[in-house]
Amino acid sequence: MSRVNIEASSTVASTLLLSLVMGHALAQEALPPIDVAAQSSDDGGRGKERRPVVGPLGPTYAETKSLKQITQTISVVDRQQIELANPTGLLEILAQAPGVSIARAGGIGGQIYLRGFSSNAMRSPLYVDGDRLHGRNTLQLNYFAPEEIEQVEVIRGPASVLYGSDALTGLVNVVTRRPSSDVDGPFRFTRGGASFGYASAATALSTYEWAEGAGDGFSVRGGLAGRKGLSYETPSGVARNGDYRSVGGDFTLGYAPTPDQRFQASFRGYVETDGRAGGVGGAPGYPYLNVRQSPNELLMGRLAYSGDFTGGLISHVEASAYVNYFDTHLLTFNTTSAKQAVFSDSHVIGPVVIGGRVLAVAPWSIDGFGNVVTKFGGDAFYERRPGSVGTTATATLSNGVATALKYSPATQSVPESFQTNGGIFMLHEWTPLEALTISAGGRLDYFNTRTRLSPLPSAALLPAYVANSDTDRLAPTGSVGAVLRVAPTLDVVGNVSTAFRHPTNAELFNSTATSLPNPNLQPETGVTYEGGLRLHIAEATASITGFHSVYHNLLQTQSVTYMGVSTYTQSQNVGRAEIDGVEFEGRWQATPELNLFGNFTVLEGTNTTTGRPLPNIAPFRARFGAQVAPPGAGYSLQAVLNAAAAKTRIDTTQEYATSGYVTLNLYSSFDLGVLVSPRLGDTRLAIGLENVFNTAYVDAATFANISYGRSVTNPLHEPGRNFMIKLTHEF
Repeated sequence: MSRVNIEASSTVASTLLLSLVMGHALAQEALPPIDVAAQSSDDGGRGKERRPVVGPLGPTYAETKSLKQITQTISVVDRQQIELANPTGLLEILAQAPGVSIARAGGIGGQIYLRGFSSNAMRSPLYVDGDRLHGRNTLQLNYFAPEEIEQVEVIRGPASVLYGSDALTGLVNVVTRRPSSDVDGPFRFTRGGASFGYASAATALSTYEWAEGAGDGFSVRGGLAGRKGLSYETPSGVARNGDYRSVGGDFTLGYAPTPDQRFQASFRGYVETDGRAGGVGGAPGYPYLNVRQSPNELLMGRLAYSGDFTGGLISHVEASAYVNYFDTHLLTFNTTSAKQAVFSDSHVIGPVVIGGRVLAVAPWSIDGFGNVVTKFGGDAFYERRPGSVGTTATATLSNGVATALKYSPATQSVPESFQTNGGIFMLHEWTPLEALTISAGGRLDYFNTRTRLSPLPSAALLPAYVANSDTDRLAPTGSVGAVLRVAPTLDVVGNVSTAFRHPTNAELFNSTATSLPNPNLQPETGVTYEGGLRLHIAEATASITGFHSVYHNLLQTQSVTYMGVSTYTQSQNVGRAEIDGVEFEGRWQATPELNLFGNFTVLEGTNTTTGRPLPNIAPFRARFGAQVAPPGAGYSLQAVLNAAAAKTRIDTTQEYATSGYVTLNLYSSFDLGVLVSPRLGDTRLAIGLENVFNTAYVDAATFANISYGRSVTNPLHEPGRNFMIKLTHEF
């Protein structure tokens, strides 16, 4: 394709911008046969002993705080791991978990691939404290500063029974930090702290300040987070339009009338501005396509209850209700055509999402046939998308010079749409023998999807909108599995799960500057067979899982040409697909000072309808590391190798081949109160160096627009050598 002169494009961009201005986010150790107490998602504000940040990682992974199924494969990245690695955002935290590939779109934005499928397609939805964060699948990982997070849990494999039918390949649950002080006695402020960080690759700055108090049965915690970075450096050049600015705040108020009961209200606000240097919605990037969120906002409110009971049928209850509101201005400067340049401002209003969940746990026994734990409940959400209001300014070009300018006033470009989902579920975990637990559960979901019939992005779409303007569906899903304890330290695990994913309103009806709607989309269905081994001894924990998944009516984001422009994407049903994989995760406290850890994933996916490989699947990824942290010494030294195999088995219509790579990251953390002076208290200094050898590489999961040549932004390169330093003080 011909490339528009960069200087001329800059002049046109300035003209268009002026015109517009004028016109206008394996915790799986061996589980006991019955684990009722662990179902509670918080400690009731009573104050548990905190795991030291500067110290040995230990032989086991942190326990998941979310609702779980004994046969599920779960990985947890806890607070200690987060602080030792000093990540920029949620993407880097998730990169530590097996089975997760990063599909970066900018400095803090992007998606993940879990068991071969993108979170952008909502097959691996995001949950916050056990509640669905529904509504911004492209941007959902942008919203979280690492300092706000207590731990991140990755449930791999279908989790529809307990979490909803769209958990097709798994899910991510972000557990936010909350008050941990003792609520007894008079109210007083008990803890607080501040952190300040710097990272060289993007000249990035970050800060987080927080405080908490407790007493008279109440507990409170509040924090403020800020992040700012320029477009980051890669060994091949700057990833232009990858800069970001964000600020957020969180506040949690809890009340525990008794040690076993807790009520909680939490609020969170977030606003950020960032660019999509490449990836989904941003490829091929500069100079052809510049896409920015400016600003991108999220408001969250949540009420929750957790209670434990003795002497009755029900031993534990959890309930929550939440409301989330999203608002985004999507700015796009498109010079992909040599004949015109288009600047657009699409105000994506909402959605407003209201939802909730209730769960009860009932342990009971069968005389002579062992014990049973039954988990049952329901969840629901209602989503209203008011639509998008957009303005455009289009310049006609001749040899890179603007010869005419057309301004389009603000008009609604996407019709208002609604989606309602309600589901009920029940899961039984039966232990007839000490060596065996059998799991069986089912779920029934109801979906209703509605849309207005105007305005439409194209009159040709009217029949498709009419046919799908008000639809209802029922979706049953289920799971059957078992854990066989063949030895005190070794478990054999097997599971079969079905899955169902209803297309989101965004896939069905939304159109943006880079994507088209598809009201004719049909739901996906799938079944997954998985089995594995879990080893748990005093010094080590390890898990290996193999799986085979089959999907029908598979949805994929396809590159399409619309009105002569080839930068559009659209969700389409492309047929049947199969994915096979092996996942490993382990940790070994070899000596009191030395901890060895690692994980790897092998994946292969095929569209069996076309015979082509599924795109953007990393065939092999591995992460291995070693930590030296003498107990009580006040320091931790850590080296981590990240590796990936070359991807040459590709769908040439959708992706480029990628080379294999190995990168070395070094992390260190120092407790200055131990090493320098007790007067410094809990003051920690973290120093890190990532990509030590400044290796140029691209993650195989990163989306590319193959209508354009390869560049730093197509597919988007990962950051180069990155020096990090962070100072944290807690009192």
